Amino acid sequence: MDNLNKYKMFYEVAKEGNITRAAEKLYISQPAISQTIKDLEEELGVALFIRNKKGVELTRVGCEIFARVEGAMLSFKSIDQMINEQNDLANGKIIIGAGSNISRDLLAGPLTEFLMEFPNIKIELVEEPQDVMFKILKEGKVDLVITQKNDDIDGFSFCPLKDYPYVFVRSKVGRTDKFITMAKGTYTHKLFVETMKKLGKSTAPDIMVAGYNMAVELARLGAGVALVPKFVAQKCIDSGELVEHPENYKLPTITFGYYFNDYLLNPATKVFLKFLDKQKWRFCFKILRNYIFFSIFDR
Repeated sequence: MDNLNKYKMFYEVAKEGNITRAAEKLYISQPAISQTIKDLEEELGVALFIRNKKGVELTRVGCEIFARVEGAMLSFKSIDQMINEQNDLANGKIIIGAGSNISRDLLAGPLTEFLMEFPNIKIELVEEPQDVMFKILKEGKVDLVITQKNDDIDGFSFCPLKDYPYVFVRSKVGRTDKFITMAKGTYTHKLFVETMKKLGKSTAPDIMVAGYNMAVELARLGAGVALVPKFVAQKCIDSGELVEHPENYKLPTITFGYYFNDYLLNPATKVFLKFLDKQKWRFCFKILRNYIFFSIFDR
């Protein structure tokens, strides 16, 4: 028998002051507990209990040992309580890696719904380049990563949520000889390099920024041509502040979704993924509804 079980029996006997009652509480036979206490006393080389008519009472050394064992047992109970609360979603924490624009478009709705149902769960959003987010996902420092599907990434499960087209945008009078994109390590930077190679142009951007909002703002002010997901620049395109760059720069539609480690998912994250998946079906329904609507009126 390991020492943990021996001290657990010692703890219960000391609390009850009676071996029979301790045996009933632990669902163990009285002789088994008596033998365990005897073995523990022999191992330690001290007497832990004094037997009396009512049962047992702790010796002076037994009292000192009990004080330390009690602290450990209360810690174990606290851990058990914490795990039970997390499993019941009474508390817990979800750490999500995602850019601010993606968070607003894909996460805001599901997060709000989730927190209305589970208000005690804490949420933390982490924004890093894609390669950094995959590193900390592997280390278990984030629970999931919302980002573009990257075929170069192995070892994680991926669930698609929504497709977005990428575009090069600039102001109507902006420079076309300068290119703006995200920093190295991001998917957008990788896409820029691949696209420039296909076009036979320099793969080194002139301006690298940390976020899409800055890229859009620089393009709007005429600093150059920015590569961004179209939804990030849609308002400026609709208002005429930005225009899409020439046709030969058209880019593929990119799938956004979430990556996760199956074996590292905590209970709160597992439930939250169901809210994210509901968002996916809303997107699908919206696309289907629009398709039916325009099909009817195009006739």
